[in-house]
Amino acid sequence: MASSSGHDAEDAKARARFESGVTSAATPWTHLAFQNDPEQFQFAIVTDRTGSPRKGVFEDAVKKLNWMRPEFVMSVGDLIKGTSPNGDTNAAEWDEFMSWVEPLDMPFFFLAGNHDIQAKWVDGRVHYEEMRREWEERFGTTYYYFVYKDTLFIALFSNDGKEQSISDEQVSYFEEVLQEHSDVRWTMVFLHHPLWDYPHDSNFGAVEELLEGRQYTVFAGHQHFYRHFERKNSNYYVLATTGGGSPLRGTEFGEFDHITWVTMTDEGPVLTNIRLDGMLPHDVTGSDVGLYSSLLTLNADIETNVLLEGRDSVERGSVFLTFRNRSPYSIEYKGDFFHNHYVHADSGKIELTLSPRESRTIELGFQSMAPFRAEDGVALKFNGSIGFVGEEVPNLSMSGSVPIRLRAGVVEISESESVAFSGSTEWAPDLEPETGEIRYTLDGSEPTRESLKFEWPLAIDRDLELKAKLYSKNGIASEVDTIVFDEVGSGAGLLCEYYEYGDNRALGYVLPDFSQMTPTTVRVVSEIDAETAARRDERFGLVYRGFIDLPESGRYEFHVESDDAARLIIDGKWVVDDPLKHPLHELSGSVDLEKGRVPFELQYFQSRQRMQVGVDYTLPSGKRMDVPSSSFSYGPGAN
Repeated sequence: MASSSGHDAEDAKARARFESGVTSAATPWTHLAFQNDPEQFQFAIVTDRTGSPRKGVFEDAVKKLNWMRPEFVMSVGDLIKGTSPNGDTNAAEWDEFMSWVEPLDMPFFFLAGNHDIQAKWVDGRVHYEEMRREWEERFGTTYYYFVYKDTLFIALFSNDGKEQSISDEQVSYFEEVLQEHSDVRWTMVFLHHPLWDYPHDSNFGAVEELLEGRQYTVFAGHQHFYRHFERKNSNYYVLATTGGGSPLRGTEFGEFDHITWVTMTDEGPVLTNIRLDGMLPHDVTGSDVGLYSSLLTLNADIETNVLLEGRDSVERGSVFLTFRNRSPYSIEYKGDFFHNHYVHADSGKIELTLSPRESRTIELGFQSMAPFRAEDGVALKFNGSIGFVGEEVPNLSMSGSVPIRLRAGVVEISESESVAFSGSTEWAPDLEPETGEIRYTLDGSEPTRESLKFEWPLAIDRDLELKAKLYSKNGIASEVDTIVFDEVGSGAGLLCEYYEYGDNRALGYVLPDFSQMTPTTVRVVSEIDAETAARRDERFGLVYRGFIDLPESGRYEFHVESDDAARLIIDGKWVVDDPLKHPLHELSGSVDLEKGRVPFELQYFQSRQRMQVGVDYTLPSGKRMDVPSSSFSYGPGAN
């Protein structure tokens, strides 16, 4: 009885617990062959975290692994950045990483990548021997095996003494391991570099010869994009990223952050790749996320400028990143330069917080691994995230990359090309002060390092040609930027400010704050006509400024017809405010005004397709008519 009772208890553990109130012959299910084989098991694999790591991604994967409950977690290397200058800072990187994997409820198996133990010597970084010693003090060995539920797991070290190579001693070790475990049902091989895909002799061919005749699967990382190979009647996989540098262009490019989920069966492993951005908690969004995500998307902006030392043989240069926050809330920018095998950024890590309406420019120097020509198309990618900061906004953030072509060009010291003005005006560079030193001339000659240094806004009251040149902090000079100033006195017509936008989406949907922008050109026009003022068909703004001569005193009604948005300001009063992108329509507003000359301002922006803006009015006497062009004037002495 005791034996039978014990058998029944064990049998009960192996069966699914199932009860139902269904008594009919037909049942609302397909079958009851539950997938509860005790010899099946699930494990997860995480891949490259470094090579331009993106902060928080790996930590997020750890959290989600605890949601999914695999029996254990494997890795394919590149767990720390490995760019430390000495052993102490290298140890600190490992301490940081260990704090991330500590919350895992299941075992984590380590494997060394080239960032963890870098065999290739790089000036300014901790040496191979010290990195390997740190690894062995923490983890004991760089290559090893274990068996779990009749499945052999082999961890190879592909930087064994030199880059992308397996030592003879390691091959001998695994020959013994394979001989001792010749009857396992499957063999899983893990290494960092996909050595089968490399042309040089790495000793991986010897490993493959030892595996011949076995049922096995190979997993690697390093390349930061996903690939599947069918080789030697087996499956070989290069995994993408779990936080490592990536353009993240999507599944079709093999560029995504993921966990590889493996179910081991008697027929072999069954794989699925689970993208991190597809695993969501129950409270993934709040009710107000739409509003704030739009604010973040439309109002955070990054602009880039590049200076190169030379054109035919570029060895160094500077990248200028201008971060802009056009929103009413503080925004935090974080990022680093994407791992690049050709160009090395001196210091690419950026963390800064911008207050509402603030902008800031940061200069980062770079050096080339080998000289290149300016027209070669060499590029850096800045990988980063943006997010709101503060208790009054949700904890929203977005990540992405900004491509930066390393080609010679004019740094826009000022966005203005030509400026017509009446009486006097001021000029200051659009670049932030920390960008570098600006030297300028006012006589049309080319500036040098000995020319006037810009230190405060310049008062300009005459016709002149201003030429400016930027000297970066590392001594590289920009090409000359030229702005022509034209003092036009007073006269008939209006001053028309013309603004060209970049790619910021906010400027395509809502009327910009022109007071925070610099016009591309300012000139005198005789009438309000968007097509005459425009230099292109889309994404520009116009501001007409001057005076309007009113024939009567009393209540005026102004009518603004526009496609897209417009705002009319008369005598300092907002009479018509129509700030959002829309098809052609008319909006009207009323204001009490005195007869005579009063200030006039019309703002307009063109998004796409049709462009049109016009103004007419209804006089206090009741007559509606076009505003005659002869009523417009500019300058203090105009009639």
